[in-house]
Amino acid sequence: MKTAITVAALGAIAGLASGQTVINFNNVAVEASAPFTFTIDQSTSDALSGFSWDLEYQAGVGNASWASELNIVLTHVASGFTFSFDGSDANFADLGPDDVTFGWGDSGGFFLSAGTIAASGVADTSGIWTITVSDEFDDFGQDGILNGTITINKVPAPSALALLGMGGLLAGRRRR
Repeated sequence: MKTAITVAALGAIAGLASGQTVINFNNVAVEASAPFTFTIDQSTSDALSGFSWDLEYQAGVGNASWASELNIVLTHVASGFTFSFDGSDANFADLGPDDVTFGWGDSGGFFLSAGTIAASGVADTSGIWTITVSDEFDDFGQDGILNGTITINKVPAPSALALLGMGGLLAGRRRR
């Protein structure tokens, strides 16, 4: 029982210390003619260490479309840093070089992708991030539905690392 409480407490401390930002996509309608754009405001100033994702995409919902056309772009407004996720870079109306290419086929259907990639270029992740979800080819209607998450992974500040270390020391302490 004490072990379970210790593990739960360490998990809570780690979550506080890491300061990761999770971007949720919940039934986002994807269209070329009407890209979906929203912003998130970061309060932590940790450095960027990469991105993790767990996404599902239903292509061709109510219209003929391909999963390869999905495009997700994250932009840190203050630094101008941009990171792009692409279905498979189909080159129809290519939106530029892609940092992550899912490799999804040129067909309608249900597609899954999960992973983690290292990235740097933003020393201070605080401020506004813009997220744009679109389709590279206009199929004249809704091209698909996006669900899942993308996480902005950050390098914890030194004080957060100290907090994790103290939690580890407390967990390692045994009572006789």
